Amino acid sequence: MKKLTVLKMIMALAVAAFSMSSYAQIRYQASIDPSSKKLWSNNGDRLSCSLIFDIPEYGFANFMTYSGRTLRSNMTIHPRLGIGQSSFMRFIATKPEWHTASSERRLGRIQIYPGFNPYVGPTLSWKILSELSHGNQILMPYTDTKLAAGQNIIPAISPLGFKSAYHKYLACQENLIRVNFNDVKMTPLVFKVRSHELTAKSQQILNEQLEYIKLDKSINKVTIRAYAYDMEKNADNIALAKDRGEAIKKAYLDAGIKEDDITIVPFNALTLNTKDDNPLADESVTSRNALITLDRDNALINKDLEVDAPDVGADSGAY
Repeated sequence: MKKLTVLKMIMALAVAAFSMSSYAQIRYQASIDPSSKKLWSNNGDRLSCSLIFDIPEYGFANFMTYSGRTLRSNMTIHPRLGIGQSSFMRFIATKPEWHTASSERRLGRIQIYPGFNPYVGPTLSWKILSELSHGNQILMPYTDTKLAAGQNIIPAISPLGFKSAYHKYLACQENLIRVNFNDVKMTPLVFKVRSHELTAKSQQILNEQLEYIKLDKSINKVTIRAYAYDMEKNADNIALAKDRGEAIKKAYLDAGIKEDDITIVPFNALTLNTKDDNPLADESVTSRNALITLDRDNALINKDLEVDAPDVGADSGAY
């Protein structure tokens, strides 16, 4: 009889503990249903690629990769109700709910702040993508006293439907242009000696800049500074500098840039060197260069494309 009483007490405590545990957390996760595959979606162009997971009743997680010499990736969490207090968000990989056996593995953590969407740097975001590609779900628990009375909020990212969307995400990255505004905003070019024709390398650089300008709608001014110190007489240098400026301008016009958006900075005898003044002028690279600078309409700039944010969460797997 005593054994039965003790057993009942243990069972009662277990039920109470389970109830308290259930009450102490709010989970936001997709149901085990084929329709959950539709929670994954993609957006992208040649400047950025986006892989989005809609977390039911919570918000969404957005994985991003941006164009540039070096591709930059990150992830942001967008809670519909925001973040109510400073806390830590952990990232845990585990088997989905339909698996009978499961073990948790901590991938990292970040600090979160009220008024800001949680941001994850490239190292941790790629860890998360890797776990999803292996069929694991990602739990992202944190505490919020202001919005959830101190309960643990646990948004979850499901692997259902991930692989198809992930393959589209990777394909989008292959199509990204390999420059961004910081790479092309001030571009030096080099002409062939005593010619208004660019060297092969400079022509390639110019083509990259022209391609970028077509994609970035915030560009509203192109300024061309063309030099010429190749010739023996100032008048010839002035004429060659003008020809070089006009040749570059034509390249922008042919690419569809409006003439009103292009300015050639004029040069005169006082700004030009000659072979008499500098015997090495016609042989040096600086004697036959040009400098292109780009300006933008601040209202149209997408700041996300250029922010070099820190690798948040990169070294926080063990804690």
